[in-house]
Amino acid sequence: MNLKFFARLLPVTGLLCMNMAMALSPTCSLAAGENKVSWPSAADPTWEMCWVKPGMSSGPRGSGLELRNVHFRGVLVMKRAHAPMLFAEYRNGAGGNCYRDWKDEDSAILIDPIVRNVLGTPANFLATTNCDVSSSPTASFGNCPFGQAGRTAADCSNGIAIENLPGNMGFRLTSQYAAAWYKYTSRYEFLTNGNIDTQFGFGNNNGTYNNTTHWHHNYWRFDFDIEGASNDSINVDGTSQTTEFTAVRGVSVVSVTDSSAGFGYIVAPGSNDSTFAPNESTRNFHTVDIIGSAYKANEYSDRSDNVLSDCTMNSSAIANGENIDKKDVVIYYRASVRDSTANNWALPGGGFAPQDSMVCKRVGPTLQMTGTFPVPEGDFRFFKDGAE
Repeated sequence: MNLKFFARLLPVTGLLCMNMAMALSPTCSLAAGENKVSWPSAADPTWEMCWVKPGMSSGPRGSGLELRNVHFRGVLVMKRAHAPMLFAEYRNGAGGNCYRDWKDEDSAILIDPIVRNVLGTPANFLATTNCDVSSSPTASFGNCPFGQAGRTAADCSNGIAIENLPGNMGFRLTSQYAAAWYKYTSRYEFLTNGNIDTQFGFGNNNGTYNNTTHWHHNYWRFDFDIEGASNDSINVDGTSQTTEFTAVRGVSVVSVTDSSAGFGYIVAPGSNDSTFAPNESTRNFHTVDIIGSAYKANEYSDRSDNVLSDCTMNSSAIANGENIDKKDVVIYYRASVRDSTANNWALPGGGFAPQDSMVCKRVGPTLQMTGTFPVPEGDFRFFKDGAE
């Protein structure tokens, strides 16, 4: 490689470094429910990963749309991303029912045949979930095709939509799964700059419990294996944490970086993630936003089973003082929404929250790349004239 190539390489700061590694590609097992996607193409991938539909996802009762062995430009950045804990909590006065919902029941959404389980650009309509059409405080839209004009049952599929984003910005994965009357949307967007946008949407297909104020709590689990499982650190405001911990979302910056590779991801809260404080119901079921823990094989939750009536997420079962200094680490991230019924939930400044119990609400963090990303050997995609 000559000096002209290095001259073009050096000015691209924040993305490139001189420490190059061989480009890697994930191997996906169909027997395990894994399906490979390469964007924009298998011949020249910016992103590659295995996706698993909710019905075959891991966890005590699934974990929704699950991603495994996520590679950006030939470098492993995440071993697994999923949401293995999900709760619905109701409040009538001082009490109310609550449930630990399941995440392994696939539910049909509107998916253009062009992008059903295959990367493509939809020609007729974008992937549409129950949550996507729910804008009325009290109306429900049933099951797919959700009463959408011009759409029929033939437009519905319980697969995964894999759609190119406009302007070659990246691609999007969309799925939906059911827990009785609830229809939960799970989305991930993978951008050309290495960032990952996550989205969880809370939908209701028939109005059940529309008259009771309640909360939904979703817990993502991000198993960052940045350039491999070892040597990763969880940082809070730039300080590497040495033992497992819990935290409440605030002004602190939480990130995971590889101590030797020099890059990683900031877990940046979404715009709606802090709308409702932890434990707003005051019942002490959900009191933390972030858990930093050491990786343990098959530890996906605070318990090894999924008991429907178990309302409490026991963070101490995950964060119990183990060492996480330059180890294989995991971050759990919680975000919640409140579905309010008129004159049912008093506001701190007086009055009551307006009826919005059937309006779709979305939460989810953005995983923002930070540091200097290594370019795998032979990766010339940013230099259109190639090495001279």
